[in-house]
Amino acid sequence: MAIANQEMIRDNNRRQVLEYIVNNPPISRAALAKELHLTKATISNIVQELIDQNLVAEIGSAQTALGRKPILLEFQKKCGYVFSIDVHPRQIITLTADLKGEDCHLKEYPFREEDCLLDLLRGIMKEAIPRCKDAPYGIVGVSIGIYGVVRDNEIIFTPYYPLPEPYLGKILAGEFGIPVHVENESNLSVLGESAFHYNYKNMIHLNIHDGVGMGILIDEQLYKGRDGYAGEFGHTILFPDGKPCPCGNNGCFELYASERAILKEYAARTHQDTVTIDSFLRAYQDRNADALEMMDLFVKYMSIGINNIINTFNIDLIVLNSSFSNYIPDINKRIVAYLASHQNRDCRIIPSRLQDTSGLMGGIRLCAERFLDIKHLKIRVPFSDNLR
Repeated sequence: MAIANQEMIRDNNRRQVLEYIVNNPPISRAALAKELHLTKATISNIVQELIDQNLVAEIGSAQTALGRKPILLEFQKKCGYVFSIDVHPRQIITLTADLKGEDCHLKEYPFREEDCLLDLLRGIMKEAIPRCKDAPYGIVGVSIGIYGVVRDNEIIFTPYYPLPEPYLGKILAGEFGIPVHVENESNLSVLGESAFHYNYKNMIHLNIHDGVGMGILIDEQLYKGRDGYAGEFGHTILFPDGKPCPCGNNGCFELYASERAILKEYAARTHQDTVTIDSFLRAYQDRNADALEMMDLFVKYMSIGINNIINTFNIDLIVLNSSFSNYIPDINKRIVAYLASHQNRDCRIIPSRLQDTSGLMGGIRLCAERFLDIKHLKIRVPFSDNLR
């Protein structure tokens, strides 16, 4: 028992040291000992192990006025790469990045209803994996973001494309010999945003596109509920006797407040078969009466929904990811104003910083944290500065 406890303490110390080096570069051994309240001998042993594992490197000396100059340490972020995949209803987007979410490469693939998702992902991974073979650890993990319910890497429900092979993550991991993590896209999105907004322990990310998904962080931990259904905010009821939903209910929130619902209603009012988000945004900027009215409805519905979220979770921060809130600045302000006139409880509401890459960056964070065995990866460089 004593040996087991010693190993547990040593593993915990290693985790603390590596996480601090990852998130606070550059730093000296002495500074690590002071910040983490560990002995210099403990720090020295752990750091040497991390250097031997190609996870940490010495990068020179700090500038000091007196005494011996301390040697600085830095995380070797390019020792491995992560491959993040976002499965949208009509396309697949992939992102390759190093273990700090930098050196990013984005690529898009078409995804049609008749396509076999497992075969598509096989081909995509076969193309991506060789590009990272020169890194000491190669690709350390793959994340797959799914629009639907995921429980313990098993896909349970997908409302906007045919249910793929439920255990595709396990199948791909076995074929490629790489950990594959399948997760709900909104859960990945809140992980991605919180890597930037890391001062908030309790936050929610609302993805408003074809549906309305919600990722929830409580005390910095992803909350998924008993069976993975937590965060299916789009399937809460807005109108009890409303439109039928694929989930089996009537009057679900996303049938009225999602981008798909808003564009569909706008198309019907303007006698068009379909409307793109770009054409709708142009109509709104041109002060088209129908577009203005649809945005009034969007603000009303989202304000009702967010009010319910705030009163349920008493959250610190809500991040909105929608083309409406991202590209029409006054939309977010109008929602905040509506809530301020009711009961806001000091919750901050902001547009998404990462926008449609939030789920991809969440996948990078998830895989990197699991490979490194750390609790929280912080990302300070804006995604647009990393993209190549």
